[in-house]
Amino acid sequence: MSQVKIYLPPPSDWQAFQDLVVQVAKKRYVPESVQDYGRQGQKQHGVDIYAEGGDGSKIGIQCKETKAHIDKKIIETDAKDAKGFSQKLDLFIIATTERRDKRLQDVVMGLNSSGEYPFKLRIEFWDDFQQDINQSAMVLNACYEDYKTAFHETDQSHHLECLGSAFNRPAFRDSFAHERNYGHFGEALAETLRLFSLGIVRDRDSSIGVIQTVPLRSLPDGKYKNSVKKIDNMLSKMYHTFISEAQKLSHDQRYANDRAGHYNIERRKLMDYLNKMLTDARLQPIVYRY
Repeated sequence: MSQVKIYLPPPSDWQAFQDLVVQVAKKRYVPESVQDYGRQGQKQHGVDIYAEGGDGSKIGIQCKETKAHIDKKIIETDAKDAKGFSQKLDLFIIATTERRDKRLQDVVMGLNSSGEYPFKLRIEFWDDFQQDINQSAMVLNACYEDYKTAFHETDQSHHLECLGSAFNRPAFRDSFAHERNYGHFGEALAETLRLFSLGIVRDRDSSIGVIQTVPLRSLPDGKYKNSVKKIDNMLSKMYHTFISEAQKLSHDQRYANDRAGHYNIERRKLMDYLNKMLTDARLQPIVYRY
């Protein structure tokens, strides 16, 4: 399956980025512990946001909404400042709007290996925030209301392209009569449903996300969302039917042969509906063989 991702644009000012990082931190860590630390003009010892993990670990976060590139000197300066923070940190995170950069990752790994810091140092790039944003309606709604309002035709086309990629797989293209592993078929249905609920589809073997987009609940209301919701409902119905008879399908080949027609019909309805959406948007329809 080819990799398709939609990247939401990073916030355009430091306060908006820090607000977004606060929302992500509330999702990752103990929500009640997350707080902005200090204000501009006060000595913050490199910490913009403080949080605590479920295991009691203390976490400091420095936010870098930057128009210029971060370098080793900036990272070292921030890490040195964090040594003076009022709490003994277990983890110090530099959160940046920059795209993932191997050069900076190597710098951080080298600093961690040096033994100079009483905490683990980590750098998180804009790429690292994508999954948190797309998987959390709370984060999207809190920080990207403008994006949802401005969900234009181009964004819709990208989202639809992700749907097309998710369904362009053997579980939806091939006749059910040719299915060799019903367990894999069920996994494919479940993983595709994940795109609607969480905005991500993972590779079965590596568990790495290969498709990422805005989840169904975070789409703006309207005709397009209703169409996507219809596909989600059709797929959910098929999945629940399959789960209810998966064991019998696996142990009774005659029964599986008899049910092949049903699954072909249900998938054909779904694929025809999706293909019409793809065709209307001038995207490539999916060719299926049943």
